This record gives sequence, C-alpha cells and structure tokens, in this order.
Amino acid sequence: MAVLAGRETPVASSEGPLLHRRRLGAELRRLRGDRTLEEVAEATLISTSKLSRLENGQGVPLPRDIRDLVTFYELDPPSADRLRRWASAGRSQAWWREYTDALPAGADTYVDYESGASTIRSFAAAVVPPLLQTEAYALELYKVLPAVKSDDSARRLLEVRARRQQLLVKSDDAPQLIFLLDEAVLRRPVGPPDAFREQLDHLQVVSRQRNVSLRVVPFASGPHPGMLGLFTILHYADDRDRDVVAAESHTGERFLEQPSNVLQYLRIFDAITRKALDHDESRALIADINSPKGMP
Repeated sequence: MAVLAGRETPVASSEGPLLHRRRLGAELRRLRGDRTLEEVAEATLISTSKLSRLENGQGVPLPRDIRDLVTFYELDPPSADRLRRWASAGRSQAWWREYTDALPAGADTYVDYESGASTIRSFAAAVVPPLLQTEAYALELYKVLPAVKSDDSARRLLEVRARRQQLLVKSDDAPQLIFLLDEAVLRRPVGPPDAFREQLDHLQVVSRQRNVSLRVVPFASGPHPGMLGLFTILHYADDRDRDVVAAESHTGERFLEQPSNVLQYLRIFDAITRKALDHDESRALIADINSPKGMP
C-alpha cells in the first residue's frame, strides 16, 4: 500500500486485455501474409468475420481458435506460446472493469490503452490532467461534469483515478509522462483556495519525479495549435502496438490510430512544446501563481 494525493491505494495491475488483443491481431495479420481470409477460414474452420475481428484486435480469442491457427501456421514452440499468452491475457478482466458503470463514455478503453503505454504525452488547455489531480480538485470537477450523476459515481471515479496514478506515477516500470499545461490551467481556481493551493503544490512535487516532465505554456507565448482542447498521445515500446491519440470531448474520448493522424498530433505537440517554458521556469511560474500575490 502507498499514499498518493491524500489517499492510500493498492498497486494496480498492469496491461489491459485490449492491448494483448491488439498484439495478437498484429501477429495474426503478419502470419497470414498474402493469404486471403477465406483461405485461412477454410483450413481452420474459423469464420472470416471472426478472423477479421481477431486480426483487428476486437474479437475475444478462444483457446481452440488459437490452437487451430498455431497448427495452420506451423508455428515453432516459442511463437506458439507467445500467441497463447496474448490470447489468454486478451480474455482476462482488467481491474477497471468493475468501475465501468461509473466511467464516462470511452474512459474504460482509454485506461486500457494507457495501461501499456511506455510514453504518454498530454496537453491540457483548461484543467489539470487526471494523472496529476489531487482528490479535492477532482471532486470539484465532478460537481460540474454532466457524466458524474451521483456521489457514488464520484467516489468510484476517485478510486479509478487514484489507482491509475499509483500505477503510472509510482511503479518501478512507470512510463515517461510528458505534460504540457496551458497557463489557464493554473489560473482557473477550482474549489476553495486551500484546495487549489494543494493542487498547485502537488504539481510542483510531481514535476520533480524521475519519469515526469511538466512544462507550462505561458499566456505571453501567444496563440498555439493546442488551444482547441485536451489530447493525449500514447506511445508503445512494442513495435506491434500502434500508437494512439485520445482526444477528449463532452461526449467522451475519441481515439485515432491511423499513423497519419498520430503524426499530425505529434507535430502539434512539438509546436506547443516550442512555446512552453523550460522546467525551472515552469516551476517558478507555478510557485508565483501559488503565492499570496498570485492567487485570485
């Protein structure tokens, strides 16, 4: 057990089933090569629609399907074992599934993507990103978010947020976290003054963690291409995993996986980065805003 942002939480499990299904799908596409889905379906007695879903990381891989595919592709024992491991993990239930009823649309899918990322780049234009939020700050946001309909939903969302933070910020194999915050994030008071000061203090503490980079885009830098809202780019160390962009909206997360879309957002992120203060300047600005003269 460990304490993070005022709450004691258990360490969360690691990668979700979606990532393993995607890896399995990428490998099945590679193994099929120039063969058609119909050829593989005829030989394995697996329907073409199911094969297509498996190759796209959408289907639930059954043991007999993997057995028949291993036989058809004549895989050596290490390759066969790898497919079986991915298939088994793809059938598992992630810890966040018990919170699905409380999560906004698309949030469970986002947590699944997040769970296996090696680098997470996030830009925030209006509010502190969830991985950096204190409990008090998050509770104030839940009061105005239309997706949070009850106190019980808010409590369950706090549990998800705390477990995500524990896994991503405190674990030994935590990913690299790169945050760009527009100055508006630091200037907009959320909750009572003491709670907002606590949030700004927390940003200072987290910014010094070995795997965290936190930089502020000041008002003085003028307009930039991130002004339309919050987005996150999730990068994976395994070449089988396609990078993903998650763009947040009032109706839930929108996920972009096409390489051209990911590249476009990487360029946007780089353009915003060029407008940002360096790490020391960013901490100095946060401290200045959090001082008596800087608080509204």
